[in-house]
Amino acid sequence: MSQLKVDSIVPRGGLPSGASGGITQTVQAFKDDEFSFTTTGANSYVDLTGLSVTITPQSASNKILIIAHICSNMANASMNSLRCLRGSTAIGNGTETNLTQAITTSTANADRHHTMSFCILDSPNTTSATTYKLQMSKSQSGTMRINRRDTSSSSGFSASSSVTAFEVSA
Repeated sequence: MSQLKVDSIVPRGGLPSGASGGITQTVQAFKDDEFSFTTTGANSYVDLTGLSVTITPQSASNKILIIAHICSNMANASMNSLRCLRGSTAIGNGTETNLTQAITTSTANADRHHTMSFCILDSPNTTSATTYKLQMSKSQSGTMRINRRDTSSSSGFSASSSVTAFEVSA
């Protein structure tokens, strides 16, 4: 088995003058336990506990790449939406009232998992600690579950969700 070990992809101080690009740091929140909520409404977003990251950019001109992957399920048919906030501001959205990055439709099967994913390249324009968090909403009554354990089979597999922030040097 081969292994590649490095201290960093790009030095923490950034790239030499005239160079551009590269990942200077990475932060991830990984969730493998279950979270559920019952709040209903297209604009009634709920924070997904355990799925937020805080990153401190090395330079105000650097960007932050956010990659999220959520595994959810719900017993009732429902339209679900997922969004990302920088602090209290939704980012990477369309211009419509219902701001969202990913949408999925659940079927009436409590043991069927649905995945939602997105990537956002954000320009926070700061060197202060910046928090990115995930929120979700659903359109129908019932309980939405994140990472619900499958109880319909003897294997009883479970799911996981994550959000990762990469600082990309300018």
